[in-house]
Amino acid sequence: MAKHQFTYKEIDGQSIDADVYYDGEGTSASRPVALYFHGGNFVSGSKELLGKLHIQKLLEFGFVVVSANYRLCPTISLAEGPVSDALDAYQWVRERLPTVLKEQTGVSLDVKKIVVFGHSCGATLALLTAGQSEPPLAILDIFGMKYLQDPAFHTASENRGPPIDDAFVNQIFQQVPAPSTAAPPMAATGPDLKNPRIAWMFSAVKKGALIESIVADGNYETVDPAFLFSKGKFPPTYFIHGTADTLVPHKLSQKAHDELVAAGHESHLVLVEGAPHGLDARMQEGDDTYRTIVKGLEFLKAHI
Repeated sequence: MAKHQFTYKEIDGQSIDADVYYDGEGTSASRPVALYFHGGNFVSGSKELLGKLHIQKLLEFGFVVVSANYRLCPTISLAEGPVSDALDAYQWVRERLPTVLKEQTGVSLDVKKIVVFGHSCGATLALLTAGQSEPPLAILDIFGMKYLQDPAFHTASENRGPPIDDAFVNQIFQQVPAPSTAAPPMAATGPDLKNPRIAWMFSAVKKGALIESIVADGNYETVDPAFLFSKGKFPPTYFIHGTADTLVPHKLSQKAHDELVAAGHESHLVLVEGAPHGLDARMQEGDDTYRTIVKGLEFLKAHI
C-alpha cells in the first residue's frame, strides 16, 4: 500500500489536504476512485480515521482511495465548511487529481468511475455529492446522518455524559480560522473531555443543540441530503446502520431507504441487530462486522 498526501484546496491561508492510497504494484490500466469523508459530528476527526481494513479491501478491488479533510465547525458553518469543502474535494478528484497523481506516481485514474462513502456525518457529505452535475456511480452510507431537522438531533438528553463547564467548552470559538483536522471523537478510553473541542461537541449533542448551532441560518436544504432523495436521479445507495445506535437513530436510514425506493432509485439497507454507532470501529478481519462492511464495499465495486 502506497500513500501520498495532496492539497486539494487553499483558503484563508490554510491548506486542506487529502490522502491518496494506491497499490504501487498494480496494473497500468486506469483505476476507479473511492472518495471517503470521515465522521465526528462535523466538529472533530480527520482523514486519518479511515480504517486500514477498509482501505486494504478497496485496494484489493482495484480502487484508488482518497480520504479528505474538511474544515470543522463550529467556527465555520456546516454549509461554508464541511459541505463546501467536501463538494470541492469531489470536483478536485474529478478534475485535478488524475493529472497530479499521474505526474507524481504514474498511476492513472478513470474519473468516470467514482464512488463515495462515509461514516456518520461523513456519510452526509457523501450523500450530498449526489446533487452534483456529474454524481458518483454509487454511495455507501455507514450509520450516516440525514433528516437533520429530525427531533433526534434537537432533543436534549441527560444520559450522554457528565455536565461540562460552558466557559471551558467555549474555548473552541478561539480556534479561528476553523481547523481541518482535530482529535477523533472517541479515544481508546472514551471521549477526551479535557479537549475543549471534544467537550463542546459532547455538550452540544447532550443539549440537542449541535445541528442548530452549525446551521444557524436555518437553511437545511443546502446541507441535508434528504432534500435530494426525491429529486431527479440519485445514485445507487447502500445503507449500513446498527439498531442500537443512540446517536443517529437507524430509523433515519430506514426512512431514507424507503424514500429512495419510492422514488424509483436503487437502494439497499442493512440493519445490524444490536450494533451501536461506530459499529465497525474495532472490527477484525473475518468477523461478522467485517463481512457486513465488505458487502457494502462490494456494492461500490459492482457499480463501477
